[in-house]
Amino acid sequence: MLPVGVLGVFLGWLAVSYAIEDQREQGAWYFSLPLLVLAAIPLGFVGFFLSAWLFRPRPPQIWVAWYEHGVLRHTDRGETEAYTWDEIATVTLQDIRVTNGITGAGTHRLTIETAHGAEIVVGDEFDGIVPFAEGLGDAFSRARVPRDAARLEAGERIGFGVVGIDLAGITQGGRRIGWQEVERVDVRQGVVEIRRRGDRTPWTTLPAPGFPNLAVFLTLADALLRQYEA
Repeated sequence: MLPVGVLGVFLGWLAVSYAIEDQREQGAWYFSLPLLVLAAIPLGFVGFFLSAWLFRPRPPQIWVAWYEHGVLRHTDRGETEAYTWDEIATVTLQDIRVTNGITGAGTHRLTIETAHGAEIVVGDEFDGIVPFAEGLGDAFSRARVPRDAARLEAGERIGFGVVGIDLAGITQGGRRIGWQEVERVDVRQGVVEIRRRGDRTPWTTLPAPGFPNLAVFLTLADALLRQYEA
């Protein structure tokens, strides 16, 4: 864009100089009209894109809140969306750390997906994203755990991304481990570990950032482990 603008300015200066010279010597400035038209092309091109950038639509200002029974999203354009916890399919928090080997910085992204596929995304542009995400996750978990526990008791299998749980155990792809074999399920240093009794290495590990409904998964897994231990 800058080279085109510089070219337009140069051609415009050249055209005006020739027009002044032609007017002074021959009384006919319009002899330089073709050069003036040529200079107007890049200047018009730059002006068009500059005006498009200056008057581009402003993105809406968004407010997101959670309350006892669900989540609310509102914009300054008057658009409001409200979802109860039962209408929400997944709550996922991604905590990404970028480092140059010496210093590091973290970015956060909370994604709330409804059962119908709509998404509410909250990132670092929102003040207090971490406590907000933690509070929302706890509230969602309190509402969701009883519902999913009832589904498990009814014999359903519940999926959490690439893993699933039922009353018999945990599945991942074509693999299965029974609850009586599981020693523990927890999060250590940002990694979800599922460990088999007696094994030195985990049965599987999964990154905690991006794990859908992580708090619900951990709560249900802990309850089923306690049930089998009893």
